[in-house]
Amino acid sequence: MNLDLSEYMGAYIDGSRENLDTMDKCLLSLEQNPSNLEAVEEIFRAAHTLKGMSATMGFEKIAHLTHEMENILDKLRTHQIPVTSAVIDAIFETFDVLRTLVNDSIEQTDSGIDLSELSAKLSGLASGGGAPEPAAAPAAAAPAAASPTGGGKKGGGGVSADLSDMGLTDFELSGLEEAGDAGKNVLLLKIALVADCLLKGPRVFMVLRTLDDLQCDIAKSNPEVKDLENEKFDKSFKMVLVTDKSIEQIKDALESISELETIELADISDAGEAAAPAPAAAPAYEAPAAEPVYQQPPQPSAPAPRAAPVAPPVQAAPANYEVHNPMAGAPVVPPAPPAAPPAGETPPEEEEEAKEVIELVQLVTFTMAGETYALEIQQVEAIINLSGHPITRVPKAPHYIDGVINLRGEIVPVINTRRRLRLAEIERKPSNQIIILSFEEEKVKAGFLVDSVQEVIRLPESAIEPPSRVSESVDIEYLRGVGKIDNKIVIMLNAHRIVFGKQVEE
Repeated sequence: MNLDLSEYMGAYIDGSRENLDTMDKCLLSLEQNPSNLEAVEEIFRAAHTLKGMSATMGFEKIAHLTHEMENILDKLRTHQIPVTSAVIDAIFETFDVLRTLVNDSIEQTDSGIDLSELSAKLSGLASGGGAPEPAAAPAAAAPAAASPTGGGKKGGGGVSADLSDMGLTDFELSGLEEAGDAGKNVLLLKIALVADCLLKGPRVFMVLRTLDDLQCDIAKSNPEVKDLENEKFDKSFKMVLVTDKSIEQIKDALESISELETIELADISDAGEAAAPAPAAAPAYEAPAAEPVYQQPPQPSAPAPRAAPVAPPVQAAPANYEVHNPMAGAPVVPPAPPAAPPAGETPPEEEEEAKEVIELVQLVTFTMAGETYALEIQQVEAIINLSGHPITRVPKAPHYIDGVINLRGEIVPVINTRRRLRLAEIERKPSNQIIILSFEEEKVKAGFLVDSVQEVIRLPESAIEPPSRVSESVDIEYLRGVGKIDNKIVIMLNAHRIVFGKQVEE
């Protein structure tokens, strides 16, 4: 799938000029009316499109600068920073440099522009600072955090310490305080994935979608949401949420997501009053040995009754993680109570349980044309939103290829999955997702454009039947099989055959 990008230069020139003109017009409108957030949205969209086009063509300076510009525009449109004259001046300066860089790319010249000073200015403004004061801001932020967030709990060592690495600016802190005064719940969410989590991206996607369904606004995330979606984090992350929902509602919804080792929630909206009268609640959020209502620790060393939910008790989510999660290792089997088997033999119960775990297939499910489809998770590298990754058309590509996207500097072809399966096509929506699959043997990546990703499920191999009974509307040669879960039909796709065609498969 090697692409000669030179033939797309004409489209790049037309597109970049069109986006620069849009930005120019909207910048003038924003200067005249700083409260015009529609203009901010238009500039953001134009900058995002220009970034994608430039990155695809290999114009790194333009891609880098538009990314910096995107960051500050995103903070403006989400009310994380105010629209000030300093911000507008910086965006105008960025636009002027962008126009010069785009002209360089078109005329194949180099103006030798150094972006370091402008990048630093944009980063400072995006973080709510600007001139030299940001260095002193973190020191001032700690006492400020104590007021709206509850640093007084447990002698001031609990929530305030947790917020110290969130990088909250004075502007953001005052916004959280206003939200609390307005009766909103301001919560600190901390999530840690299991140590051997196979795919972090889908887990983050499920968390973000769950929070979105609950109408939780993410006021701050560490690392940032974009980095989380691109799997640029280790095992854990934190978020400050503003919501009408209670801790219990959010906790219950998140516990349905597999491979989350711990989920901790703390109310940081009214610490001054909460510190004294809530001794029972404080340990639940701060002490490691807290009541497991807010935390799901798989404690392998504890021989207590909770450590052995091998049978499926219905009371708590941790049972799912121990019994049905092949990625987290085999379930911990307590010392065999009654008669020990002969030396060298495995107890039949362990044998059957291990067999069941090995035969489980883990799948990412998604919907199309009213049906539930699935791909095996081993091949899935990431799940991304269509809205953040514009698709560039490719002339003379196969009819089922919608185009290519730039994924962290790598060109990835995108397959229109509906078209490939010969299903009825619909207009693209911002809510559509692209599932990125990696084929190690062929050293190829491909994106599957789908309507909406649903969840990650596990299905016993024995529950998968041949695809002969699927509806005639689906091309059977691209199917692997059909499974059932909770009386719902799940159609499993043969990803290799969809990407490489029938002739490659044996």
